[in-house]
Amino acid sequence: MKSVWEYISARSKYVLSKKQVMSFVMLLLGIYHVCMLVLFAFAVVYPMVVIDVCSIVLYGFCYVQARKSKNLLLVFNLSYAQILVHSVAGVLLIGEESGYGLFLIALLPLGYYASYNFDSKKQTVNPAFYVIFSALAFFFVKTHGMFMKDSYIHLSKYGTKLLYITNYIVVLIILVMFFSTLLNQIRLLENQQLHQNKKLEKLSKTDALTGLANRRSLQERCEHSETLKSGYAVILADIDDFKKINDTYGHNAGDQTLKEVSEVFKKAVRGEDTVCRWGGEEILVFLPGCPLHNAKYRAGEILENIRKLDITTSDKTCFHVTMTFGVAVSEDGDNFTDVVSKADAKLYTGKQNGKNKVV
Repeated sequence: MKSVWEYISARSKYVLSKKQVMSFVMLLLGIYHVCMLVLFAFAVVYPMVVIDVCSIVLYGFCYVQARKSKNLLLVFNLSYAQILVHSVAGVLLIGEESGYGLFLIALLPLGYYASYNFDSKKQTVNPAFYVIFSALAFFFVKTHGMFMKDSYIHLSKYGTKLLYITNYIVVLIILVMFFSTLLNQIRLLENQQLHQNKKLEKLSKTDALTGLANRRSLQERCEHSETLKSGYAVILADIDDFKKINDTYGHNAGDQTLKEVSEVFKKAVRGEDTVCRWGGEEILVFLPGCPLHNAKYRAGEILENIRKLDITTSDKTCFHVTMTFGVAVSEDGDNFTDVVSKADAKLYTGKQNGKNKVV
């Protein structure tokens, strides 16, 4: 019962398929016409009996087609036309008090469900046509009631009330079924779009190979820290002789090296720090609120872990790598680019003086 209420409230986590919706509606309308057949047979309203017999045959065909997921738009159109004809006949033969006019009003918006669910490159569904046909039928029966003589077949007082209540309930169920499905479809698509946007946003800020932040996300973080005028440190590290690794072991080994080195960096930093693939084989660590001696110590720890790293290629060849680190901190008047430039200068000094060190 809870899941039904959630579905009606357009808060469901699942959506009925077109096949399920059409199958249920065809079955419901088929049962409805069986009941109407019995009622009109007892009331000796033979024109409606004939219409109900034809309707039962039609909905039997439509139900089979819907269960097979064949020609669902045809099923919808046939049922739509049948409801239109049956409603007009019901109003003309029995009167508006029978409740058949409710179907004509309910048909007005159903074309939009068809347009949303059946419109594709192969078939175009214009909801305006459904609205026009329903409106014309409604005005026709209204005009008939105003200008034509009373030619209704009168049922008993209780029979008319029962017929009206039955028609009202069937119309209500059909409208709830179609529109709750439509709203759940829209809500599901919105949630999927939101999830996709979050995924794309994450991808736009992440390096695909290493899973580290990219320059864009780091820039946003740094701008925030500079706005707060908080000091920070930058560690810029470069894998020594990376080209030699690619030339000796292949580019797959180079990619593997970047991934494993990145994992070392991820494990070594604080939660508030940001590790970024700065470019090529360079990795930059942004450490907000970190003094120089702490940043130097952190870089030294990372270097020791890199030295201990065993990298094994797909052909079981094992090798080691080293890195050179440049460390700098922000000072009054520095922007992020200035601090990175200082760290890069320190890194260059380390490369010129033997590599495999922190400067």
